[in-house]
Amino acid sequence: MSAPAPRIARYTFARHWPASLCEGLAFGVVNLTPFVIKRSLGAPGWFVPLFIMLWQVPWILTPAVGTMLAAAHPQRLWRRLAWLAWVPFLLLAFQPVVSTTAGHGQGSILFFLVPILWHYFTAVAVVPHRGAMVRTNYPRSVRGRFWGMVTGIGLIGSAVMALLAGRLLDIDARFVRLLYPAAAVLGVIAFYNNARIRWHSQGRRSLRPLGETATQAMRRAWHEAIAILRKDRDFRIYEAGFMLYGIGFLCSVGLLHLYAEGPLSLSYGEWTLAQFLAFPLGQIVGAAVLGRVADRVGMSRTAAIAFVLLAAFFGLMPLVGSAAGLFAAYLLWGLGMGGIMISWSLGPLHFAPDGKGHMYTALHFALVGVRSLFAPALGYAAKVWFGYGAAFGLSVVFLLAAAWMVNTLVRRGH
Repeated sequence: MSAPAPRIARYTFARHWPASLCEGLAFGVVNLTPFVIKRSLGAPGWFVPLFIMLWQVPWILTPAVGTMLAAAHPQRLWRRLAWLAWVPFLLLAFQPVVSTTAGHGQGSILFFLVPILWHYFTAVAVVPHRGAMVRTNYPRSVRGRFWGMVTGIGLIGSAVMALLAGRLLDIDARFVRLLYPAAAVLGVIAFYNNARIRWHSQGRRSLRPLGETATQAMRRAWHEAIAILRKDRDFRIYEAGFMLYGIGFLCSVGLLHLYAEGPLSLSYGEWTLAQFLAFPLGQIVGAAVLGRVADRVGMSRTAAIAFVLLAAFFGLMPLVGSAAGLFAAYLLWGLGMGGIMISWSLGPLHFAPDGKGHMYTALHFALVGVRSLFAPALGYAAKVWFGYGAAFGLSVVFLLAAAWMVNTLVRRGH
């Protein structure tokens, strides 16, 4: 019989899971965005990988932001982020869009992108702040288990909302005007719920000298980030593995939307069944199982397992020729991404010494921005020149190399 979880973990979870549910409902809409851009607004195919690049490149700023977050009041920051991240979506109630055929539309991509990209820009602060809260309030011995449960609850909310949203958008593309403002309301509720959580140990100090400009803060933050990679060999290897994973993932993730909308000719309903039913079902199982695995065998082995599962998924994608096949493949993808969510979110916290959680997490996310500068274009070029099979195969090579890289840390106790 396992010992009861520490009180601080139980306290945090009781307030964290409602926030995760509301955030999941909001992201059930937001995660439709690449498909919405292509299908409901009529964007050309090349715009999808470009959008993914624009979405993730701002994460390069996270080291500078991470140092400043360490001095912020945690509850007050959550409330500010609620308004910054979600309220701009209310503008999409006025999105110019016309319905053409069932499930298709034409609209202003620029008008749509401004609040969307602003929302993604705020992730530069949201993600490391959430990571610091998880590190502070969930002890390492139970962190994987509780993060897996919180993640699973959010995924359930995301799946329910996405399936509903997909059905509505199949009826009329103009439902974009309703769905994104609804996501704004749910997102604000989620972040205000996070603001109710009192952090167990503050341990924060200002890491930005008085009078320092934003440019100086960025330069100093990257100097500190590079110093971390230079001094912490194990974390450097872990990040090298995630760099390989990220390149492989970004090469093909945008192509999945194009493959579903193009060669497979799926409707919103068919695509959302795969993306938001099969995929989150796999994620929920993967997060729950691999969350417990991480508590027993460590972050590195968990990451390696997840990378191999993703390599199998991308290796099978060229064989998918129907909605049913995509549904089965997305179950496997979800299993792998469940493990990624554990090793991705908790890995930097595992390596970070006390007081450095923000900085390690910020560096981890900044490297996403670096690889986003070229990886989506690399995958799209492979697809244009050699076909979808070559692009998916390229992802397999990078993912298997990533699994080998992080697995070398197992013998070093990680």
